[in-house]
Amino acid sequence: MPPVLESVATLAISHSNPTTRIVIADDHPVVMLGVQALLKGRGNMEVVGEASSGAELVALLASTPCDLLITDFSMPYEDDAGDGLLLLRRLRRDHPALPIIVLTMVHNPALVRGMLAAGVNGMVGKVAMMKELLLAIGAVMNGRMYICESMREDVGDRVISRTQADASQPAASNDPAILSQREAEVVRLYAQGLTVTQIAEHVHRSVKTVSQQKNDAMRKLGITSNTQLFEYARAYGLL
Repeated sequence: MPPVLESVATLAISHSNPTTRIVIADDHPVVMLGVQALLKGRGNMEVVGEASSGAELVALLASTPCDLLITDFSMPYEDDAGDGLLLLRRLRRDHPALPIIVLTMVHNPALVRGMLAAGVNGMVGKVAMMKELLLAIGAVMNGRMYICESMREDVGDRVISRTQADASQPAASNDPAILSQREAEVVRLYAQGLTVTQIAEHVHRSVKTVSQQKNDAMRKLGITSNTQLFEYARAYGLL
């Protein structure tokens, strides 16, 4: 990170609290080591715990006081702790005042907006971690939202401005509730591996109708590919 940006981030972090206790969660050892290296040696930050799954993170936060959580979006899970949006919602419910920064490779517009709706305070792409994570920590620890450059176009300036202006108001959501019952059914079946033709046979509708309902769902969610549609269905528990 350039010296000027680094000094700005350090000043922002140290402004209100001389030591920020941080919990890190990621199932990739290389990412974990990268975050540790970035924070190591900074007198105003201390890593107090690490987790590599949703279940470990839930248990860790229940027993370890901290000031900030930096977590991956998708991690392995062995029980009902879950991952993705389900985990973020649980963390926000259990720890309503805890600042959360998501460190992720996800660039699915529906999921990025879903993270905001789940109550995260910052989002940083893993490819931009070395450049932007300290800036994100500084912003979030001073009560501001931080969204890295690569994700801003996925969210939209209108949503960002609304969230920054009033953190008590939920961000625009991509919850399945915005879909009609039939659209949600088509998305669920498609994500389970059925073709449009097979779905049409299953629900007793024409192929044209099912195809249109799938396209309408993708348009409402801001999704542009079948891969993003599958990611969305998984994250929202439609599988």
